[in-house]
Amino acid sequence: MLNPRENLKLVGHRHARESFLNAYHSDRFPHAWILGGPFGIGKATFAFHMTRFLLNGNDDILSNHPIYRRIVADSHGDVRVIGSDDVREIGVETIRDLNGFLNQTSAEGGYRVVIIDGADKLNRNAANALLKRLEEPPPKTVFFLTTSVPGRLLPTIRSRCQVLNLSPLSDEEVEEVLKDQNLTVPKGITYEKGSPGRLIRLMEGEGSQIYADLQKVLTGGSPTAFIKAYGSDEATYGIVEDLIRNFLHMNILAKVEGESEPLDQTLKVCEKIETLFDECQFAQLDRKATLTCVLETITQRH
Repeated sequence: MLNPRENLKLVGHRHARESFLNAYHSDRFPHAWILGGPFGIGKATFAFHMTRFLLNGNDDILSNHPIYRRIVADSHGDVRVIGSDDVREIGVETIRDLNGFLNQTSAEGGYRVVIIDGADKLNRNAANALLKRLEEPPPKTVFFLTTSVPGRLLPTIRSRCQVLNLSPLSDEEVEEVLKDQNLTVPKGITYEKGSPGRLIRLMEGEGSQIYADLQKVLTGGSPTAFIKAYGSDEATYGIVEDLIRNFLHMNILAKVEGESEPLDQTLKVCEKIETLFDECQFAQLDRKATLTCVLETITQRH
């Protein structure tokens, strides 16, 4: 999967981009932004896109541009990036290390940018340390906080940021992202939730292992190890969710074609599982607990 630092093409998010640019050209440009939306739709890509805009004055930059090359190499003096999909927790020392960067003047006389990718992974001390910086922001410094669950951020942090919710991509936009990376969706996999990031993870090896392990659970294997391995991390949980939703969809199609189990019973099971997944997302429930209930619901009907 193309790293957001390297991705020069922003697919979708036209309205979010317009909102950001309108704010930039207004009299009161927010110094901190929460970029919310589901996993894998391009929140970090959007943050780097807008970072290049702030540093260059426009976002039409090619791969040979010095700003682009330095950001990719993590050597730009006015950009700091914290977190990633692979980081499970962001600690207070990571935020304190920003102080040296934030207390200096801009290396190139313009904006400075801090990107916190996965801001919901800030532990309590780290969140409080960040709050202090947001309360007294240095001049011409912009913070981008990406998160799939803005509600997990401290209310005091949310109150000091402009929230910009990014929407899932359309099927055509997902297809465009995959085409740009020379990828084709395997047969039977849907564009669930408009997240090319999830689809790419599914196709790049990690998803294949998750799929194989899920099949073992669905055919009678113990779910305990599976839930422990894949129920905590946002990215792997998202892949499991998409695989199960796809499994349910295919199951309904099979019943429509005339298998023995009554269709109404299958629909009830599917509705319950869809509700569990939706409540986990919107009410910010524990992923492991949700996955436990989902797998129990599936296996109990067999």
